[in-house]
Amino acid sequence: MRLAAAVAAAAVLAFASGARPEPKPVPRYLDAVRQELARLGVDAACEPDAGVCSFRRRLTGLGVELDATVACSDKTNTVYVAIPRFLPLDGSEGPPAALARRLLELNRRLVTAKLEWDAMAGSIRLTTVLSTDSNFDRKAFRSQVLALFAAAERILPELEALAAAP
Repeated sequence: MRLAAAVAAAAVLAFASGARPEPKPVPRYLDAVRQELARLGVDAACEPDAGVCSFRRRLTGLGVELDATVACSDKTNTVYVAIPRFLPLDGSEGPPAALARRLLELNRRLVTAKLEWDAMAGSIRLTTVLSTDSNFDRKAFRSQVLALFAAAERILPELEALAAAP
C-alpha cells in the first residue's frame, strides 16, 4: 500500500512539474539597458518576458515625439534600437522612387543607423544595432541612442518632404 502511494505521489509530482511551462529567461542585458535609458532621461516601460523596452522621445528642434523600442536578444547577442514608425507612408506599395533613392544614399552615409522599409507597417523605420557577443558597452549604447535621435532630427524634414512630393 505504501509503495502504491509513493508511486502515485511521484507520478503526480512528475506530471505537475512537467505541466508548468519553463519561465522564459530575461535577457541578460535588459536591466543594464533600462539603467542606461534612465541615465539618458528616458522613462522606458520594459517587458522582461519579451526583452523589450518602449519609450517616447521628443525631437526638440522639430517639436515631434517619436515612439522607440529597444529589443535585447541573448540568442543573437544584440541590442536592437528602433524608431519603428519613423516615417509613415500612405499606401503599401512602398516609398516613391525619389524617396527610395534618398534612403539608399542615406544608408550609405549614415555611420551606425540604417533606414528600413517595413511593408507590414507601411512605414520607414530608423534603427541601430549594438553587438553584445563579448559584453554590453554602456557608453556605446548611450552614444548609439543619442546618435539615432540626432540622425532622426537631421533627416526627418527632408524625408517628409520627399514622401509628400507628387
